[in-house]
Amino acid sequence: MIYLDWTATSKPLKEVVEVYNKMNEEYWYNPSSMYKNAAIVKSLIDRASQSIFATLGLHDKSIYYTSGATEANNMAIQGFVMPYKNQNKHIITTEIEHASVYNVFEFLEKEGFRVTYLKCENGMIDLDELEKALTKDTILVSIMWVNNIIGSINPMKKIIDLVKAKSHAKIHSDLVQGICKIQPDFDFNDLDLMTITFHKIEGLKGIGALIINKNLQLNPLFYGGHQQNQLRPGTNDASLIVASAKAIRINFAKTIIHYQYVQKLYHYLVEKLAKFSFIDINKKGDYDLLDGYYSPYVLSISFKNIKAETAMHFLEENDILVGIGSACNEKTKMVDRSVYALTKSETKAYHMIRISLGYHNTIQELDYFIEKLQELGNK
Repeated sequence: MIYLDWTATSKPLKEVVEVYNKMNEEYWYNPSSMYKNAAIVKSLIDRASQSIFATLGLHDKSIYYTSGATEANNMAIQGFVMPYKNQNKHIITTEIEHASVYNVFEFLEKEGFRVTYLKCENGMIDLDELEKALTKDTILVSIMWVNNIIGSINPMKKIIDLVKAKSHAKIHSDLVQGICKIQPDFDFNDLDLMTITFHKIEGLKGIGALIINKNLQLNPLFYGGHQQNQLRPGTNDASLIVASAKAIRINFAKTIIHYQYVQKLYHYLVEKLAKFSFIDINKKGDYDLLDGYYSPYVLSISFKNIKAETAMHFLEENDILVGIGSACNEKTKMVDRSVYALTKSETKAYHMIRISLGYHNTIQELDYFIEKLQELGNK
Protein backbone atom coordinates (compact mmCIF):
# COMPACT_ATOMS: atom_id res chain seq x y z
CA MET A 1 0.00 0.00 0.00
CA ILE A 2 1.31 3.44 -0.98
CA TYR A 3 0.32 6.05 1.58
CA LEU A 4 -0.01 9.60 0.25
CA ASP A 5 -2.20 11.06 3.00
CA TRP A 6 0.38 12.07 5.60
CA THR A 7 -1.43 15.36 6.19
CA ALA A 8 -4.37 13.42 7.60
CA THR A 9 -2.31 11.37 10.02
CA SER A 10 0.96 9.48 10.38
CA LYS A 11 2.01 6.09 11.67
CA PRO A 12 3.41 6.37 15.21
CA LEU A 13 7.14 5.86 15.59
CA LYS A 14 8.19 2.60 17.19
CA GLU A 15 10.04 4.52 19.91
CA VAL A 16 6.90 6.52 20.69
CA VAL A 17 4.77 3.40 21.03
CA GLU A 18 7.40 1.81 23.26
CA VAL A 19 7.39 4.82 25.59
CA TYR A 20 3.59 4.82 25.66
CA ASN A 21 3.46 1.12 26.52
CA LYS A 22 6.12 1.43 29.22
CA MET A 23 4.25 4.33 30.81
CA ASN A 24 1.04 2.31 30.86
CA GLU A 25 2.79 -0.66 32.38
CA GLU A 26 4.81 1.12 35.06
CA TYR A 27 3.46 4.65 35.55
CA TRP A 28 -0.29 4.27 35.23
CA TYR A 29 -1.23 6.07 38.44
CA ASN A 30 -3.45 9.15 38.50
CA PRO A 31 -1.07 12.14 38.54
CA SER A 32 -3.55 14.13 40.62
CA SER A 33 -3.47 11.72 43.53
CA MET A 34 -1.42 12.50 46.65
CA TYR A 35 0.70 9.40 47.15
CA LYS A 36 4.29 8.92 46.04
CA ASN A 37 3.59 6.83 42.92
CA ALA A 38 1.24 9.54 41.64
CA ALA A 39 3.83 12.23 42.36
CA ILE A 40 6.32 10.35 40.18
CA VAL A 41 3.82 10.33 37.32
CA LYS A 42 3.20 14.05 37.80
CA SER A 43 6.96 14.67 37.64
CA LEU A 44 7.15 12.74 34.36
CA ILE A 45 4.43 15.00 32.89
CA ASP A 46 6.33 18.08 34.03
CA ARG A 47 9.53 16.76 32.47
CA ALA A 48 7.69 16.08 29.21
CA SER A 49 6.36 19.64 29.18
CA GLN A 50 9.83 21.04 29.79
CA SER A 51 11.12 18.84 26.97
CA ILE A 52 8.55 20.33 24.57
CA PHE A 53 9.48 23.85 25.66
CA ALA A 54 13.17 23.09 25.13
CA THR A 55 12.52 21.51 21.72
CA LEU A 56 10.62 24.56 20.47
CA GLY A 57 12.85 27.08 22.25
CA LEU A 58 9.98 28.37 24.39
CA HIS A 59 10.13 30.40 27.59
CA ASP A 60 7.51 32.04 29.80
CA LYS A 61 4.82 29.79 28.34
CA SER A 62 2.18 27.47 29.77
CA ILE A 63 1.07 24.26 28.07
CA TYR A 64 -2.37 22.66 28.28
CA TYR A 65 -2.92 19.16 26.95
CA THR A 66 -6.12 18.52 25.03
CA SER A 67 -7.74 15.75 23.01
CA GLY A 68 -6.29 17.22 19.81
CA ALA A 69 -5.88 20.42 17.81
CA THR A 70 -9.64 20.90 17.38
CA GLU A 71 -10.14 21.23 21.11
CA ALA A 72 -6.97 23.30 21.46
CA ASN A 73 -8.13 25.76 18.78
CA ASN A 74 -11.55 26.08 20.43
CA MET A 75 -9.97 26.57 23.83
CA ALA A 76 -7.60 29.23 22.49
CA ILE A 77 -10.12 31.27 20.53
CA GLN A 78 -13.25 30.97 22.64
CA GLY A 79 -11.25 31.03 25.85
CA PHE A 80 -9.62 34.33 24.98
CA VAL A 81 -12.49 36.05 23.19
CA MET A 82 -15.62 35.23 25.22
CA PRO A 83 -14.79 37.53 28.17
CA TYR A 84 -15.15 40.40 25.64
CA LYS A 85 -18.67 39.40 24.59
CA ASN A 86 -21.10 42.33 24.11
CA GLN A 87 -18.20 44.83 23.98
CA ASN A 88 -18.28 45.34 20.18
CA LYS A 89 -14.84 43.80 19.75
CA HIS A 90 -13.24 42.83 16.45
CA ILE A 91 -11.42 39.59 15.55
CA ILE A 92 -9.56 38.53 12.40
CA THR A 93 -8.99 35.18 10.70
CA THR A 94 -8.73 33.87 7.13
CA GLU A 95 -11.05 32.21 4.64
CA ILE A 96 -8.78 29.16 4.45
CA GLU A 97 -8.48 28.15 8.10
CA HIS A 98 -9.07 24.62 9.27
CA ALA A 99 -12.70 24.04 10.26
CA SER A 100 -11.74 23.98 13.94
CA VAL A 101 -10.80 27.65 13.63
CA TYR A 102 -13.10 28.89 10.86
CA ASN A 103 -16.27 27.45 12.37
CA VAL A 104 -15.42 28.95 15.76
CA PHE A 105 -15.21 32.40 14.18
CA GLU A 106 -18.57 31.85 12.49
CA PHE A 107 -20.02 30.98 15.90
CA LEU A 108 -18.44 34.07 17.47
CA GLU A 109 -19.89 36.23 14.69
CA LYS A 110 -23.34 35.01 15.70
CA GLU A 111 -22.44 35.89 19.29
CA GLY A 112 -21.97 39.52 18.27
CA PHE A 113 -18.26 39.81 17.51
CA ARG A 114 -17.20 41.67 14.40
CA VAL A 115 -15.20 39.29 12.22
CA THR A 116 -12.91 39.91 9.26
CA TYR A 117 -12.11 36.92 7.04
CA LEU A 118 -8.94 37.65 5.07
CA LYS A 119 -9.34 36.47 1.47
CA CYS A 120 -6.05 34.66 0.71
CA GLU A 121 -6.56 34.93 -3.05
CA ASN A 122 -2.95 33.87 -3.64
CA GLY A 123 -3.16 31.06 -1.13
CA MET A 124 -1.76 33.17 1.69
CA ILE A 125 -2.79 36.39 3.33
CA ASP A 126 -2.26 39.82 1.81
CA LEU A 127 -0.37 41.90 4.37
CA ASP A 128 -1.99 45.11 3.11
CA GLU A 129 -5.43 43.60 3.67
CA LEU A 130 -4.42 42.58 7.18
CA GLU A 131 -3.09 46.04 7.97
CA LYS A 132 -6.31 47.68 6.76
CA ALA A 133 -8.38 45.25 8.83
CA LEU A 134 -6.62 46.01 12.13
CA THR A 135 -8.43 48.51 14.35
CA LYS A 136 -8.20 49.73 17.94
CA ASP A 137 -10.98 47.24 18.73
CA THR A 138 -9.16 44.20 17.28
CA ILE A 139 -8.43 41.79 20.13
CA LEU A 140 -7.39 38.60 18.32
CA VAL A 141 -5.76 37.64 15.01
CA SER A 142 -5.80 33.92 14.20
CA ILE A 143 -3.84 32.87 11.11
CA MET A 144 -2.65 29.37 10.32
CA TRP A 145 1.00 28.83 9.52
CA VAL A 146 0.66 26.15 6.80
CA ASN A 147 -2.60 25.40 5.03
CA ASN A 148 -3.69 21.76 5.29
CA ILE A 149 -5.26 21.55 1.81
CA ILE A 150 -3.22 23.64 -0.63
CA GLY A 151 -0.02 23.78 1.42
CA SER A 152 0.47 27.54 1.24
CA ILE A 153 2.78 28.98 3.90
CA ASN A 154 1.84 32.27 5.50
CA PRO A 155 4.64 34.80 6.16
CA MET A 156 4.37 34.48 9.93
CA LYS A 157 7.25 36.78 10.87
CA LYS A 158 5.82 39.62 8.79
CA ILE A 159 2.34 38.93 10.20
CA ILE A 160 3.61 38.97 13.79
CA ASP A 161 5.62 42.17 13.26
CA LEU A 162 2.66 43.90 11.59
CA VAL A 163 0.09 42.94 14.22
CA LYS A 164 2.40 43.97 17.07
CA ALA A 165 3.25 47.28 15.40
CA LYS A 166 -0.30 48.25 14.44
CA SER A 167 -2.47 46.89 17.27
CA HIS A 168 -2.70 45.46 20.75
CA ALA A 169 -4.29 42.26 19.45
CA LYS A 170 -3.12 38.84 20.59
CA ILE A 171 -1.87 36.44 17.93
CA HIS A 172 -2.98 32.83 17.64
CA SER A 173 -1.72 30.34 15.07
CA ASP A 174 -2.66 26.79 14.20
CA LEU A 175 0.79 25.25 13.76
CA VAL A 176 -0.37 21.70 13.01
CA GLN A 177 0.94 21.35 9.44
CA GLY A 178 4.13 23.30 10.08
CA ILE A 179 5.65 21.78 13.22
CA CYS A 180 8.45 19.31 12.39
CA LYS A 181 7.91 19.93 8.67
CA ILE A 182 8.77 23.56 7.90
CA GLN A 183 11.74 25.45 9.32
CA PRO A 184 10.14 28.51 10.97
CA ASP A 185 11.17 32.00 9.90
CA PHE A 186 9.79 33.34 13.17
CA ASP A 187 10.22 32.83 16.90
CA PHE A 188 7.47 30.69 18.45
CA ASN A 189 7.76 32.90 21.54
CA ASP A 190 6.27 35.79 19.56
CA LEU A 191 2.94 33.99 19.30
CA ASP A 192 0.56 34.53 22.20
CA LEU A 193 -1.35 31.31 21.58
CA MET A 194 -0.37 28.31 19.46
CA THR A 195 -1.92 24.93 18.84
CA ILE A 196 -0.25 21.66 17.91
CA THR A 197 -1.22 18.02 17.62
CA PHE A 198 0.98 14.97 17.72
CA HIS A 199 -0.53 12.33 15.42
CA LYS A 200 0.60 14.38 12.40
CA ILE A 201 4.25 14.00 13.47
CA GLU A 202 4.39 10.27 14.17
CA GLY A 203 2.93 10.60 17.62
CA LEU A 204 -0.31 9.15 18.93
CA LYS A 205 -3.90 10.22 18.36
CA GLY A 206 -6.07 11.66 21.08
CA ILE A 207 -3.68 14.37 22.25
CA GLY A 208 -2.91 17.92 21.23
CA ALA A 209 -1.66 20.97 23.06
CA LEU A 210 -2.41 24.63 23.50
CA ILE A 211 0.63 26.72 24.41
CA ILE A 212 0.05 30.26 25.64
CA ASN A 213 1.81 33.16 27.33
CA LYS A 214 2.09 32.52 31.05
CA ASN A 215 0.30 35.73 31.97
CA LEU A 216 -2.62 35.14 29.60
CA GLN A 217 -6.00 34.40 31.18
CA LEU A 218 -8.52 32.23 29.31
CA ASN A 219 -12.07 31.23 30.09
CA PRO A 220 -12.44 27.43 30.37
CA LEU A 221 -14.64 25.51 27.95
CA PHE A 222 -15.27 22.85 30.60
CA TYR A 223 -15.76 22.89 34.35
CA GLY A 224 -14.55 20.24 36.72
CA GLY A 225 -11.52 19.61 38.88
CA HIS A 226 -8.33 21.53 39.53
CA GLN A 227 -6.22 19.89 36.82
CA GLN A 228 -4.28 22.10 34.38
CA ASN A 229 -5.08 25.27 36.33
CA GLN A 230 -8.80 24.48 35.96
CA LEU A 231 -8.59 25.53 32.30
CA ARG A 232 -8.75 21.97 31.03
CA PRO A 233 -9.98 19.80 33.93
CA GLY A 234 -9.90 16.03 33.87
CA THR A 235 -7.29 13.36 34.50
CA ASN A 236 -4.19 13.78 32.37
CA ASP A 237 -3.01 10.80 30.34
CA ALA A 238 0.65 10.76 31.32
CA SER A 239 1.39 8.01 28.80
CA LEU A 240 0.17 10.13 25.88
CA ILE A 241 1.95 13.23 27.14
CA VAL A 242 5.34 11.58 27.61
CA ALA A 243 5.06 9.75 24.27
CA SER A 244 4.13 13.03 22.54
CA ALA A 245 7.19 14.79 23.92
CA LYS A 246 9.26 11.95 22.46
CA ALA A 247 7.63 12.31 19.03
CA ILE A 248 8.17 16.04 18.74
CA ARG A 249 11.73 15.82 20.09
CA ILE A 250 12.73 13.21 17.49
CA ASN A 251 11.09 14.82 14.48
CA PHE A 252 11.78 18.48 15.24
CA ALA A 253 15.50 17.72 15.14
CA LYS A 254 15.04 16.24 11.67
CA THR A 255 12.93 19.07 10.22
CA ILE A 256 15.52 20.28 7.71
CA ILE A 257 16.74 16.88 6.51
CA HIS A 258 13.20 15.59 6.06
CA TYR A 259 12.16 18.80 4.30
CA GLN A 260 15.01 18.57 1.82
CA TYR A 261 14.15 14.97 0.95
CA VAL A 262 10.40 15.58 0.62
CA GLN A 263 11.07 18.70 -1.43
CA LYS A 264 12.82 16.57 -4.06
CA LEU A 265 9.82 14.25 -4.20
CA TYR A 266 7.50 17.22 -4.47
CA HIS A 267 9.38 18.88 -7.32
CA TYR A 268 9.51 15.57 -9.17
CA LEU A 269 5.77 15.04 -8.73
CA VAL A 270 4.79 18.58 -9.73
CA GLU A 271 6.92 18.38 -12.87
CA LYS A 272 5.19 15.14 -13.93
CA LEU A 273 1.65 16.24 -13.05
CA ALA A 274 2.03 19.56 -14.87
CA LYS A 275 2.02 17.57 -18.13
CA PHE A 276 -1.44 16.06 -17.49
CA SER A 277 -4.16 17.94 -19.35
CA PHE A 278 -6.98 16.40 -17.30
CA ILE A 279 -5.94 17.99 -14.00
CA ASP A 280 -5.11 21.42 -12.60
CA ILE A 281 -2.53 21.93 -9.87
CA ASN A 282 -4.04 24.24 -7.29
CA LYS A 283 -1.39 26.91 -7.04
CA LYS A 284 -1.20 30.48 -8.20
CA GLY A 285 1.37 32.90 -9.59
CA ASP A 286 5.03 32.02 -10.03
CA TYR A 287 5.25 30.14 -6.76
CA ASP A 288 5.09 26.62 -8.16
CA LEU A 289 8.61 25.48 -7.35
CA LEU A 290 9.87 28.29 -5.17
CA ASP A 291 10.79 27.50 -1.60
CA GLY A 292 8.94 29.29 1.15
CA TYR A 293 5.56 29.72 -0.52
CA TYR A 294 4.18 26.17 -0.49
CA SER A 295 4.88 23.22 1.73
CA PRO A 296 6.34 20.25 -0.17
CA TYR A 297 4.32 18.00 2.10
CA VAL A 298 0.96 19.05 0.59
CA LEU A 299 -0.21 19.14 -3.04
CA SER A 300 -3.78 19.78 -4.13
CA ILE A 301 -4.96 18.89 -7.65
CA SER A 302 -8.39 19.15 -9.26
CA PHE A 303 -9.80 16.96 -12.03
CA LYS A 304 -11.56 18.58 -14.95
CA ASN A 305 -14.04 15.76 -15.64
CA ILE A 306 -13.64 13.29 -12.80
CA LYS A 307 -15.20 13.43 -9.36
CA ALA A 308 -12.75 13.49 -6.48
CA GLU A 309 -14.43 10.54 -4.79
CA THR A 310 -14.21 8.50 -8.00
CA ALA A 311 -10.50 9.27 -8.28
CA MET A 312 -9.86 8.44 -4.64
CA HIS A 313 -11.57 5.04 -4.89
CA PHE A 314 -9.85 4.20 -8.18
CA LEU A 315 -6.48 4.90 -6.59
CA GLU A 316 -7.45 2.95 -3.49
CA GLU A 317 -8.30 -0.06 -5.66
CA ASN A 318 -4.74 0.21 -6.96
CA ASP A 319 -3.28 0.33 -3.43
CA ILE A 320 -2.76 4.10 -3.28
CA LEU A 321 -4.28 6.17 -0.48
CA VAL A 322 -4.94 9.90 -0.98
CA GLY A 323 -7.33 12.36 0.63
CA ILE A 324 -10.18 14.39 -0.81
CA GLY A 325 -9.81 17.29 1.60
CA SER A 326 -9.41 17.68 5.31
CA ALA A 327 -9.97 14.31 6.98
CA CYS A 328 -12.23 16.18 9.41
CA ASN A 329 -14.57 17.15 6.55
CA GLU A 330 -14.37 14.36 3.95
CA LYS A 331 -17.81 12.92 4.65
CA THR A 332 -19.57 16.29 4.26
CA LYS A 333 -18.57 16.54 0.56
CA MET A 334 -18.62 20.33 0.79
CA VAL A 335 -16.80 22.67 -1.57
CA ASP A 336 -13.34 23.14 -0.13
CA ARG A 337 -12.85 26.72 1.09
CA SER A 338 -9.08 26.77 0.54
CA VAL A 339 -9.24 25.68 -3.09
CA TYR A 340 -12.18 27.98 -3.77
CA ALA A 341 -10.36 30.98 -2.23
CA LEU A 342 -7.42 30.25 -4.52
CA THR A 343 -9.23 29.38 -7.75
CA LYS A 344 -12.70 30.96 -7.41
CA SER A 345 -13.98 27.76 -9.04
CA GLU A 346 -16.57 25.57 -7.31
CA THR A 347 -15.80 22.79 -9.78
CA LYS A 348 -12.12 22.75 -8.85
CA ALA A 349 -12.96 22.99 -5.18
CA TYR A 350 -15.33 20.04 -5.41
CA HIS A 351 -13.24 17.83 -7.73
CA MET A 352 -10.06 18.11 -5.67
CA ILE A 353 -7.83 15.45 -4.17
CA ARG A 354 -4.99 16.11 -1.77
CA ILE A 355 -1.68 14.32 -2.17
CA SER A 356 0.41 14.64 0.96
CA LEU A 357 3.94 13.36 1.03
CA GLY A 358 6.14 12.07 3.80
CA TYR A 359 9.79 11.22 4.16
CA HIS A 360 8.85 7.53 3.98
CA ASN A 361 7.73 7.90 0.34
CA THR A 362 10.00 7.10 -2.62
CA ILE A 363 10.38 8.12 -6.26
CA GLN A 364 9.32 4.58 -7.22
CA GLU A 365 6.05 5.03 -5.35
CA LEU A 366 5.43 8.33 -7.09
CA ASP A 367 6.11 6.74 -10.49
CA TYR A 368 3.47 4.11 -9.77
CA PHE A 369 1.03 6.79 -8.60
CA ILE A 370 1.66 8.84 -11.77
CA GLU A 371 1.13 5.75 -13.91
CA LYS A 372 -2.23 4.99 -12.27
CA LEU A 373 -3.30 8.63 -12.47
CA GLN A 374 -2.59 8.53 -16.20
CA GLU A 375 -4.75 5.40 -16.48
CA LEU A 376 -7.55 7.24 -14.75
CA GLY A 377 -7.21 10.22 -17.06
CA ASN A 378 -7.35 7.97 -20.13
CA LYS A 379 -10.70 6.46 -19.13
